[in-house]
Amino acid sequence: MRGDGTQSRDVAQFEPRFRSSVPGRIEAAVVAAVFIAIGAISYLVVQIPGPLVVHLEDDRQQPILNAQVRCSGPDGRQFTGPTDVFGEAKWPGLAKGAWKCEIWPPEKFHSGRIEGYATVVPRKPAMWVARVERPASAVVQVAQPEGQARAAPAVRAVCEKLPEEDSAPTWEARAGLLDGRATLFLPHGRSCRIGLVRPERAAGDPGPVTDAKLSCASEPCSPPLRGGVGEQLQLLLKPTSRQWEEVRPSPEPD
Repeated sequence: MRGDGTQSRDVAQFEPRFRSSVPGRIEAAVVAAVFIAIGAISYLVVQIPGPLVVHLEDDRQQPILNAQVRCSGPDGRQFTGPTDVFGEAKWPGLAKGAWKCEIWPPEKFHSGRIEGYATVVPRKPAMWVARVERPASAVVQVAQPEGQARAAPAVRAVCEKLPEEDSAPTWEARAGLLDGRATLFLPHGRSCRIGLVRPERAAGDPGPVTDAKLSCASEPCSPPLRGGVGEQLQLLLKPTSRQWEEVRPSPEPD
């Protein structure tokens, strides 16, 4: 009670527990340890290396599927794999530093190995984008001689060989059993000849052959053809009955 008749009231004051008791100091240590752990985890998170991404596309920027990719890192490790539908081969969590990558495009591109580099750094993807030009293509119509059994003969392209190449580029495909058409992929800008041959590759398995030869003396062949990047050529081959018998595989069942 004050002298003026009013009741005195003590003002409440806040005193942190870590200043007033032993349990408070323990809680403070725990809180500090938590903040240190959060800081350490945050530092480790930002140091996680980003993925290595290799992207292959054609001259129209369309992704290329099933190219073979091999990447070698600064630690000597190697990773291999094909490109997916997005034209990408990717690997997360690799060693930081410079990586050397090599790409082998699908055979139809008639392209050699492509080499490039990417540097893996924390948090951000390391991407190398490679580009390859589309091959020329030839759609060949094979006319079945009248009265002959239906079959799927082989059509082969043999192109000019460059001095640094071991063999001439080739492509063989089987003509369709019903429509008589075959699609061949040719290296653009090179002179190629196309003709009917005895098949080396199985039906449904187009690609290059080991015997880069045509039998133009006895079977129908085209004159030299040359296509540009992505250009499509049209060709008609009309074998005689004798020529058809020489090159056709066993007749297909109806």
